[in-house]
Parts: sequence; structure tokens; C-alpha cells
Amino acid sequence: MVKVEPRRNEMSGGSAKTSGLTKRVIILKIRKPEEPKRLGKVLKSAPIDPTAAYRENVRKELELAFSRVANEADKGGVKPDVTAYDPVRVSASVESAMFRKIGWSNGIKKAKYRSVVFNLNHPENPDLRRKVLLGQIKPEVLVTMSAVEMASQKRQRENIQIQLKSMSRCLHDADLEEKASTDMFQCSRCRDRKCTYYQLQTRSADEPMTTYVTCVNCNNHWKFS
Repeated sequence: MVKVEPRRNEMSGGSAKTSGLTKRVIILKIRKPEEPKRLGKVLKSAPIDPTAAYRENVRKELELAFSRVANEADKGGVKPDVTAYDPVRVSASVESAMFRKIGWSNGIKKAKYRSVVFNLNHPENPDLRRKVLLGQIKPEVLVTMSAVEMASQKRQRENIQIQLKSMSRCLHDADLEEKASTDMFQCSRCRDRKCTYYQLQTRSADEPMTTYVTCVNCNNHWKFS
């Protein structure tokens, strides 16, 4: 902005004034430009959560499993008991419990995630997902269950049969190890002398023990006292 101020000049050292002569002093005032107004505070961008996408996928898988319960329960005549429960809410609760209890930082923990999701989605495991949806199995309990405990009833029966067969096989192998090998006896069937035998006290203590012999070659059995 430019401002002009008139100034009358006086002669130094004299009484007479110079008439009609006027000096003008020009004063320049420079205004500092204003900074542009900020529309608002600059918000710092939040750090990206590396677990968000993974956790969202897990919730979708769980929601898919719990959404099947209504149709499965309808076939069993218990649909009114399950329609009051929200699969979305339950899946969020289960995933949150998994994240709190398990985490996701390494392969072992992710394997636990996959185990829970797999067993809840298994076609032959409707009882597990129904019990979780109805709150009969709490999310905090579910995440501590082993794969054997989460398995379907059919699979659990199969596991029991496998265990029984394994125990029987172990007992049989142990029984064979207790039998002594000998060439003292000759098989009447194949005439081979490679045999195993063991002895039991089948009669009174003063009677000789009964010897049970098995031919290794043809599996022929005989006994004598």
C-alpha cells in the first residue's frame, strides 16, 4: 500500500518561509502475505494391520460353517433352536478367541487356525458346529480342543477302532517276543525245526508245566506236558 503525505519545507536559519514549495514524502508499507488457512488438522495415516485380511478370511470361513447349521437342524427337527443365533456374531466371537489364545505369528499357530476351521466345516461334523453356534461349546474352550476332540463322532469311533487294533498288534508282538526260539522240536507237518515255544503252569504246582510250540515255517501249533 502506498501512502502520500504532504510536508511543507521550512528554511533553516531564517524567519521567512518559502511559499508555494511543498515536498511530498512517499511512504511504502509492505504487507507480509498471509499463510493460507488450513482446512483442518492433518491426520496421520494409521499403520496397516497385517493380520486384518487373514482374520477376515477366517471369519468368513467360520460364518460359512455356522450358516449351514439351520439347514442341518431343519432335517433333524430342531430348527427353532438355532434360528435365534447369529452366525456372523458367533464367527466373530470364535475368531477373536482364536486370535487372543493362539495368535498367528508362526506356522504352528496358523495350523491350529486351519484345524479349527477344517473341523467346523467338515461335512460329517454337524454336531460340533451346532454346539458352538448354540453356545454349548464356548469359543474359549473350542480353541483349546485337540483335533481328536473336535473330530466327528464317526471319526472318533474310527479312531477308537484304530487304537484297539494297534494295542492288539502291540500285545501280539510283545507275546511273540516273550516266546523263545529253539530247534529242539521238529514240526510234524513240515519237518522244520525252527520253532518258538513258551510254558505255562496249567495244572497243579507239583505237575510239570505245559509247553506250547509253534512252527515258524508253517505256523503249526502243538503242546505237550
